[in-house]
Amino acid sequence: MRRLNLLDHELGEPTEHGTFANRGARLGPELGAARIGAGLYEMEAGRWVWPHHYHHGIEEWLYVVEGSPVVRDLHGERTLAAHDFVCFPSGYAGAHSVAGPGRIVIFSLGGSPSICVYPDSDKVGTRPGDTGVPGLDNLNFRRSDAVGYWFGEGSDEPAAAPSPVVAPAEGPYLPAYNALTVEVRESDMEQPDGFQRRVRRLGKLLGGERMAATICELDPGQGGAPYHCEHGREEWLLVVAGTPTLRHADGEDVLAPGDLVCLPDGPQGARRVSNASDAVARVVFLSTDDVPSVREYIDKRMMAVRYSRDHDWIEFSLLSLGYWEGGLV
Repeated sequence: MRRLNLLDHELGEPTEHGTFANRGARLGPELGAARIGAGLYEMEAGRWVWPHHYHHGIEEWLYVVEGSPVVRDLHGERTLAAHDFVCFPSGYAGAHSVAGPGRIVIFSLGGSPSICVYPDSDKVGTRPGDTGVPGLDNLNFRRSDAVGYWFGEGSDEPAAAPSPVVAPAEGPYLPAYNALTVEVRESDMEQPDGFQRRVRRLGKLLGGERMAATICELDPGQGGAPYHCEHGREEWLLVVAGTPTLRHADGEDVLAPGDLVCLPDGPQGARRVSNASDAVARVVFLSTDDVPSVREYIDKRMMAVRYSRDHDWIEFSLLSLGYWEGGLV
């Protein structure tokens, strides 16, 4: 199992350009992630991480590790607090930039190809992915440099001047929810002793469409779902408070606040979270939100198929039926 702690994880060399400055680190490669990306950034007061922008094809989530960073979106600027989450959707509604002081994580899902638009400077960035062609994977250009489709193909007739990149002055409000203080609720399903937890679906609150997240709170002596792995989903575990115990494919580890773990798709990502301490523990599970997906309860020899984003499941025993049983009608 690979893990790191967001509070003290080492950052790279400073990046500085005028009013923009930060120190950062890519977390996905360190944790062995295949689908969810994450970058850890630290900024000083009044210094912005990157220019104001939005993506087409990528959804990003901001998590505040510590400090009081300022986020600028279509509704202006506001100050966030430690453990706040904000979702920036794909498209102009997700236009944003972030300034210090503080340390933040940007989780992302979508990948390549994608388009990044910078309204302040009227430029567009293309992200075709790992093409293997030097200089092609990350191209930025001014909209005023645009040419028509047939330019250079039998005619040098210039294209009509394009419209500037201007994000609408208004858009949907992007709420912030605090993973440490947001209310959690008892589950509707019966939970035996040792498996009792309180939860809240954070993804729905934030308006996420590509990623999902669930806050899980555990009293001493209690735990989450039985030991299982997911097929078709990548999940990350973030410890917000307490010292929960994570059972995983390589053993058990006691985690601390700020710890982040990637739980990959398949048996190598098998896990169960429990609380053997004498204080309440609170964690957040972030994941891809693909449907359908399959959960395998390894100790119980059971499977559960998730067939909707509303967390509808069908459970069955792996020993219940042969392939041809019930096939004749």
